Amino acid sequence: MNEQEQAIAKIQQTLDYCIQQTLRSLEDTIERKAEVLTVNELTEVERSEYTHALDELAVIYSKFPAVRSIKSYMHLPNYLWESTFIESLTMEEKRKWFHNHSLATYDDFCKDNTIFDESFPYFSVVYQVVVNEKYTQFLKKRNDQRNLSSFIVMEKGENSVSSNPESITEPATENVQVEKYTFEHSLNDQQINSLVDCVNEVRMFKGSEVTFEQLKSIFDCQPIAPLRSSNNRLLAFFFDQLSNHSYITEKWQSAIYKNNLFLSSQKDSFVNQTDISTAVNHCRDILMKGKFAKINQYINNLKGLSE
Repeated sequence: MNEQEQAIAKIQQTLDYCIQQTLRSLEDTIERKAEVLTVNELTEVERSEYTHALDELAVIYSKFPAVRSIKSYMHLPNYLWESTFIESLTMEEKRKWFHNHSLATYDDFCKDNTIFDESFPYFSVVYQVVVNEKYTQFLKKRNDQRNLSSFIVMEKGENSVSSNPESITEPATENVQVEKYTFEHSLNDQQINSLVDCVNEVRMFKGSEVTFEQLKSIFDCQPIAPLRSSNNRLLAFFFDQLSNHSYITEKWQSAIYKNNLFLSSQKDSFVNQTDISTAVNHCRDILMKGKFAKINQYINNLKGLSE
Protein backbone atom coordinates (compact mmCIF):
# COMPACT_ATOMS: atom_id res chain seq x y z
CA MET A 1 0.00 0.00 0.00
CA ASN A 2 1.57 3.30 -1.11
CA GLU A 3 1.39 6.59 0.82
CA GLN A 4 -1.56 7.90 -1.13
CA GLU A 5 -3.58 4.74 -0.54
CA GLN A 6 -2.68 4.85 3.15
CA ALA A 7 -3.90 8.44 3.37
CA ILE A 8 -7.24 7.52 1.79
CA ALA A 9 -7.61 4.46 4.02
CA LYS A 10 -7.18 6.60 7.13
CA ILE A 11 -9.85 9.05 5.96
CA GLN A 12 -12.17 6.17 5.14
CA GLN A 13 -12.00 4.98 8.74
CA THR A 14 -13.49 8.28 9.83
CA LEU A 15 -16.04 8.20 7.03
CA ASP A 16 -17.11 4.63 7.83
CA TYR A 17 -17.60 5.47 11.50
CA CYS A 18 -19.85 8.42 10.64
CA ILE A 19 -21.86 6.25 8.24
CA GLN A 20 -22.15 3.37 10.70
CA GLN A 21 -23.51 5.56 13.49
CA THR A 22 -26.10 7.17 11.22
CA LEU A 23 -27.28 3.85 9.81
CA ARG A 24 -27.67 2.41 13.29
CA SER A 25 -29.81 5.35 14.28
CA LEU A 26 -32.02 4.99 11.18
CA GLU A 27 -32.39 1.22 11.58
CA ASP A 28 -33.06 1.49 15.33
CA THR A 29 -35.82 4.00 14.62
CA ILE A 30 -37.52 1.60 12.20
CA GLU A 31 -37.23 -1.27 14.66
CA ARG A 32 -38.72 0.81 17.48
CA LYS A 33 -41.61 1.86 15.25
CA ALA A 34 -42.16 -1.81 14.42
CA GLU A 35 -42.93 -2.42 18.09
CA VAL A 36 -46.00 -0.17 18.09
CA LEU A 37 -47.23 0.17 14.49
CA THR A 38 -49.46 -2.25 12.63
CA VAL A 39 -48.00 -4.07 9.64
CA ASN A 40 -49.81 -1.76 7.22
CA GLU A 41 -48.69 1.37 9.07
CA LEU A 42 -45.10 0.18 9.21
CA THR A 43 -45.15 -0.75 5.53
CA GLU A 44 -46.28 2.77 4.65
CA VAL A 45 -43.58 4.35 6.84
CA GLU A 46 -40.87 2.21 5.25
CA ARG A 47 -42.18 2.93 1.75
CA SER A 48 -42.02 6.66 2.46
CA GLU A 49 -38.47 6.35 3.84
CA TYR A 50 -37.39 4.30 0.83
CA THR A 51 -38.82 6.79 -1.66
CA HIS A 52 -37.27 9.74 0.15
CA ALA A 53 -33.82 8.10 0.13
CA LEU A 54 -34.07 7.35 -3.58
CA ASP A 55 -35.09 10.95 -4.30
CA GLU A 56 -32.07 12.21 -2.37
CA LEU A 57 -29.77 9.89 -4.31
CA ALA A 58 -31.18 11.07 -7.64
CA VAL A 59 -30.43 14.69 -6.71
CA ILE A 60 -26.92 13.85 -5.49
CA TYR A 61 -25.95 11.82 -8.57
CA SER A 62 -27.24 14.58 -10.84
CA LYS A 63 -25.42 17.33 -8.97
CA PHE A 64 -22.18 15.47 -8.16
CA PRO A 65 -21.25 13.01 -10.95
CA ALA A 66 -17.93 12.32 -9.24
CA VAL A 67 -19.62 10.13 -6.59
CA ARG A 68 -21.66 7.95 -8.96
CA SER A 69 -19.09 5.14 -8.94
CA ILE A 70 -19.29 4.78 -5.17
CA LYS A 71 -22.47 2.68 -5.42
CA SER A 72 -20.72 -0.07 -7.40
CA TYR A 73 -17.77 -0.33 -5.01
CA MET A 74 -19.20 0.40 -1.55
CA HIS A 75 -19.30 -3.32 -0.70
CA LEU A 76 -15.49 -3.20 -0.62
CA PRO A 77 -13.70 -2.13 2.58
CA ASN A 78 -11.57 0.37 0.60
CA TYR A 79 -14.22 1.67 -1.80
CA LEU A 80 -12.86 5.24 -1.78
CA TRP A 81 -9.61 3.99 -3.31
CA GLU A 82 -11.00 1.21 -5.51
CA SER A 83 -13.79 3.28 -7.08
CA THR A 84 -13.17 5.98 -9.68
CA PHE A 85 -14.08 8.68 -7.18
CA ILE A 86 -10.53 9.88 -6.47
CA GLU A 87 -9.61 9.70 -10.16
CA SER A 88 -12.54 11.96 -11.09
CA LEU A 89 -11.38 14.79 -8.80
CA THR A 90 -9.38 17.80 -9.94
CA MET A 91 -5.66 17.94 -9.17
CA GLU A 92 -6.26 20.41 -6.33
CA GLU A 93 -9.03 18.24 -4.84
CA LYS A 94 -6.80 15.16 -5.04
CA ARG A 95 -3.98 17.02 -3.31
CA LYS A 96 -6.29 17.79 -0.39
CA TRP A 97 -7.35 14.16 0.01
CA PHE A 98 -3.74 12.94 -0.14
CA HIS A 99 -2.08 15.56 2.05
CA ASN A 100 -4.63 17.31 4.26
CA HIS A 101 -5.48 16.53 7.88
CA SER A 102 -8.45 17.57 9.97
CA LEU A 103 -8.77 18.18 13.71
CA ALA A 104 -12.56 17.88 13.54
CA THR A 105 -14.16 15.13 15.64
CA TYR A 106 -17.26 12.99 15.26
CA ASP A 107 -19.09 15.32 17.64
CA ASP A 108 -18.21 18.19 15.31
CA PHE A 109 -19.53 16.16 12.38
CA CYS A 110 -22.82 15.55 14.21
CA LYS A 111 -23.31 19.30 14.47
CA ASP A 112 -22.28 19.96 10.86
CA ASN A 113 -21.81 17.06 8.46
CA THR A 114 -19.90 19.31 6.04
CA ILE A 115 -17.15 19.93 8.62
CA PHE A 116 -14.66 17.70 6.75
CA ASP A 117 -15.45 19.04 3.26
CA GLU A 118 -12.87 21.82 3.35
CA SER A 119 -10.09 19.32 4.01
CA PHE A 120 -11.59 16.48 1.94
CA PRO A 121 -13.83 17.71 -0.90
CA TYR A 122 -17.20 15.89 -1.22
CA PHE A 123 -16.72 14.03 2.09
CA SER A 124 -20.29 14.84 3.14
CA VAL A 125 -21.61 13.91 -0.30
CA VAL A 126 -19.97 10.48 -0.21
CA TYR A 127 -21.35 10.06 3.31
CA GLN A 128 -24.88 10.83 2.10
CA VAL A 129 -24.55 8.46 -0.86
CA VAL A 130 -23.44 5.47 1.21
CA VAL A 131 -25.95 6.12 3.98
CA ASN A 132 -28.85 6.37 1.52
CA GLU A 133 -27.74 3.40 -0.58
CA LYS A 134 -27.32 1.12 2.46
CA TYR A 135 -30.53 2.39 4.06
CA THR A 136 -32.52 1.56 0.92
CA GLN A 137 -30.94 -1.91 0.92
CA PHE A 138 -32.02 -2.36 4.54
CA LEU A 139 -35.58 -1.24 3.78
CA LYS A 140 -35.81 -3.38 0.66
CA LYS A 141 -34.64 -6.45 2.56
CA ARG A 142 -37.33 -5.89 5.20
CA ASN A 143 -39.96 -5.53 2.49
CA ASP A 144 -38.80 -8.69 0.74
CA GLN A 145 -38.91 -10.65 4.01
CA ARG A 146 -42.41 -9.34 4.71
CA ASN A 147 -43.63 -10.35 1.27
CA LEU A 148 -42.05 -13.79 1.64
CA SER A 149 -43.76 -14.30 5.00
CA SER A 150 -47.10 -13.26 3.50
CA PHE A 151 -46.61 -15.66 0.61
CA ILE A 152 -45.81 -18.56 2.95
CA VAL A 153 -48.91 -17.85 5.05
CA MET A 154 -51.06 -17.62 1.93
CA GLU A 155 -49.58 -20.81 0.51
CA LYS A 156 -50.25 -22.68 3.76
CA GLY A 157 -53.82 -21.42 3.75
CA GLU A 158 -54.43 -22.58 0.20
CA ASN A 159 -52.98 -26.00 0.94
CA SER A 160 -55.17 -26.26 3.99
CA VAL A 161 -58.35 -25.44 2.06
CA SER A 162 -57.58 -27.76 -0.83
CA SER A 163 -56.66 -30.74 1.29
CA ASN A 164 -59.10 -33.54 2.06
CA PRO A 165 -59.98 -33.37 5.79
CA GLU A 166 -60.30 -37.15 5.90
CA SER A 167 -56.76 -37.56 4.68
CA ILE A 168 -55.22 -35.39 7.39
CA THR A 169 -52.87 -37.40 9.59
CA GLU A 170 -50.65 -36.56 12.49
CA PRO A 171 -47.34 -34.99 11.38
CA ALA A 172 -44.42 -37.34 11.08
CA THR A 173 -42.27 -37.48 14.18
CA GLU A 174 -39.17 -38.78 12.47
CA ASN A 175 -36.13 -36.81 13.55
CA VAL A 176 -34.32 -35.67 10.42
CA GLN A 177 -31.78 -33.54 12.28
CA VAL A 178 -28.48 -35.38 12.27
CA GLU A 179 -26.62 -33.10 14.68
CA LYS A 180 -28.23 -31.90 17.89
CA TYR A 181 -27.59 -28.25 18.64
CA THR A 182 -27.58 -27.09 22.28
CA PHE A 183 -26.11 -24.22 24.29
CA GLU A 184 -23.97 -26.67 26.27
CA HIS A 185 -24.50 -24.20 29.13
CA SER A 186 -22.84 -24.39 32.55
CA LEU A 187 -25.38 -22.16 34.32
CA ASN A 188 -26.73 -23.20 37.70
CA ASP A 189 -30.22 -22.36 38.96
CA GLN A 190 -29.02 -19.32 40.89
CA GLN A 191 -27.33 -17.89 37.82
CA ILE A 192 -30.38 -18.54 35.64
CA ASN A 193 -32.53 -16.77 38.27
CA SER A 194 -30.24 -13.76 37.97
CA LEU A 195 -30.53 -13.83 34.18
CA VAL A 196 -34.33 -13.94 34.52
CA ASP A 197 -34.09 -10.63 36.40
CA CYS A 198 -31.80 -9.34 33.64
CA VAL A 199 -34.04 -10.14 30.67
CA ASN A 200 -37.09 -8.76 32.46
CA GLU A 201 -35.34 -5.56 33.54
CA VAL A 202 -34.18 -4.71 30.00
CA ARG A 203 -37.48 -6.00 28.53
CA MET A 204 -35.71 -8.32 26.14
CA PHE A 205 -38.95 -10.11 25.31
CA LYS A 206 -42.45 -8.94 24.54
CA GLY A 207 -45.47 -9.91 26.60
CA SER A 208 -45.51 -10.88 30.27
CA GLU A 209 -42.36 -11.26 32.34
CA VAL A 210 -40.22 -14.32 31.73
CA THR A 211 -40.20 -16.96 34.48
CA PHE A 212 -37.36 -19.16 35.71
CA GLU A 213 -38.99 -22.21 34.11
CA GLN A 214 -39.28 -20.48 30.75
CA LEU A 215 -35.69 -19.28 30.63
CA LYS A 216 -34.30 -22.59 31.89
CA SER A 217 -36.24 -24.42 29.17
CA ILE A 218 -34.66 -22.05 26.63
CA PHE A 219 -31.13 -22.78 27.87
CA ASP A 220 -31.98 -26.50 27.76
CA CYS A 221 -33.20 -26.00 24.14
CA GLN A 222 -36.56 -27.53 25.09
CA PRO A 223 -38.70 -24.39 25.22
CA ILE A 224 -42.02 -24.45 27.03
CA ALA A 225 -43.01 -21.89 24.41
CA PRO A 226 -40.87 -19.67 22.15
CA LEU A 227 -40.36 -16.15 23.49
CA ARG A 228 -40.93 -13.17 21.21
CA SER A 229 -37.89 -10.90 20.93
CA SER A 230 -38.48 -7.21 21.52
CA ASN A 231 -35.08 -6.24 20.10
CA ASN A 232 -32.83 -8.68 18.23
CA ARG A 233 -29.73 -6.66 19.10
CA LEU A 234 -30.36 -7.03 22.83
CA LEU A 235 -30.95 -10.73 22.28
CA ALA A 236 -27.74 -11.15 20.28
CA PHE A 237 -25.69 -9.12 22.76
CA PHE A 238 -27.03 -11.18 25.68
CA PHE A 239 -26.03 -14.54 24.21
CA ASP A 240 -22.80 -13.22 22.68
CA GLN A 241 -21.67 -12.01 26.10
CA LEU A 242 -22.61 -15.33 27.72
CA SER A 243 -20.49 -17.06 25.08
CA ASN A 244 -17.58 -14.67 25.60
CA HIS A 245 -17.63 -15.57 29.30
CA SER A 246 -17.78 -19.31 28.43
CA TYR A 247 -21.21 -19.90 29.99
CA ILE A 248 -22.52 -21.21 26.64
CA THR A 249 -21.00 -22.62 23.46
CA GLU A 250 -19.53 -20.49 20.70
CA LYS A 251 -22.14 -22.12 18.44
CA TRP A 252 -25.00 -20.43 20.31
CA GLN A 253 -26.38 -18.91 17.09
CA SER A 254 -27.00 -22.40 15.68
CA ALA A 255 -28.68 -23.46 18.92
CA ILE A 256 -31.12 -20.56 18.62
CA TYR A 257 -32.27 -20.97 15.04
CA LYS A 258 -32.02 -24.76 14.83
CA ASN A 259 -34.29 -25.17 17.87
CA ASN A 260 -36.71 -22.33 16.97
CA LEU A 261 -36.26 -20.73 20.38
CA PHE A 262 -37.41 -17.18 19.64
CA LEU A 263 -40.04 -15.45 17.55
CA SER A 264 -38.95 -12.42 15.56
CA SER A 265 -39.74 -8.99 16.90
CA GLN A 266 -40.94 -7.83 13.48
CA LYS A 267 -42.73 -10.75 11.88
CA ASP A 268 -44.60 -13.94 12.70
CA SER A 269 -41.69 -16.28 12.14
CA PHE A 270 -38.81 -17.67 14.15
CA VAL A 271 -35.58 -15.75 14.50
CA ASN A 272 -33.35 -17.16 11.77
CA GLN A 273 -29.63 -17.23 11.04
CA THR A 274 -29.72 -13.97 9.07
CA ASP A 275 -31.58 -12.16 11.85
CA ILE A 276 -29.01 -13.29 14.40
CA SER A 277 -25.86 -12.66 12.36
CA THR A 278 -27.10 -9.19 11.38
CA ALA A 279 -27.83 -8.34 15.00
CA VAL A 280 -24.44 -9.64 16.13
CA ASN A 281 -22.62 -7.50 13.56
CA HIS A 282 -24.46 -4.44 14.85
CA CYS A 283 -23.90 -5.05 18.55
CA ARG A 284 -20.34 -6.35 18.87
CA ASP A 285 -18.78 -2.90 18.80
CA ILE A 286 -21.67 -1.12 20.46
CA LEU A 287 -21.02 1.38 23.23
CA MET A 288 -21.61 -0.06 26.70
CA LYS A 289 -24.50 2.08 27.84
CA GLY A 290 -28.18 1.79 28.67
CA LYS A 291 -29.65 -1.69 28.41
CA PHE A 292 -26.44 -3.12 26.94
CA ALA A 293 -24.46 -1.95 29.98
CA LYS A 294 -27.09 -3.46 32.27
CA ILE A 295 -26.84 -6.85 30.51
CA ASN A 296 -23.06 -6.71 30.73
CA GLN A 297 -23.30 -5.98 34.47
CA TYR A 298 -25.58 -8.94 35.13
CA ILE A 299 -23.31 -11.32 33.21
CA ASN A 300 -20.19 -10.05 34.98
CA ASN A 301 -21.94 -10.75 38.31
CA LEU A 302 -22.67 -14.40 37.42
CA LYS A 303 -19.23 -15.47 38.59
CA GLY A 304 -20.16 -14.62 42.15
CA LEU A 305 -23.18 -16.95 41.89
CA SER A 306 -21.25 -20.05 40.85
CA GLU A 307 -21.60 -23.08 43.06
